Amino acid sequence: MLNETNRAVLDAILDELIPPSEDGKIPGAGALGVADFLPTAQAYAPDPAGSVQTILDAVSDDFVALPRDEKVATLKRVEAAQGQDFETLVRLTYMGYYSRPDTRPYVGVGAHPIHPNGYPVDRESDAMMDELTAPVRARGKAYRDAK
Repeated sequence: MLNETNRAVLDAILDELIPPSEDGKIPGAGALGVADFLPTAQAYAPDPAGSVQTILDAVSDDFVALPRDEKVATLKRVEAAQGQDFETLVRLTYMGYYSRPDTRPYVGVGAHPIHPNGYPVDRESDAMMDELTAPVRARGKAYRDAK
């Protein structure tokens, strides 16, 4: 659980990783609340909370008040020193941001399924399907008949 200061610093870091649009119509990752996703991302990283804490420990509490160029310089130093944890934070930030249904309209993706009710998919030729399924058919029967 992050305290108020750590949450503000983390949101500022996330807003540097995925900044808001210049016109303010598309929120940055911090403003969108991606920090809430990070602790729940154990399926995508072994210790997401540990990576977040390592990055927070490497950044001062006044990060929020720094000018943008100093924020970028600070994050570059952190990336160089804490490469694996920083990479984890970046990857999870993108996952958390772009997996949210409310970000889809910002990037021009509708909230509909890709298939079958979404984009049409042309049928492959019989020859292509034979080629794709040949290895499976060559293995033979991998099940027993039901009685």
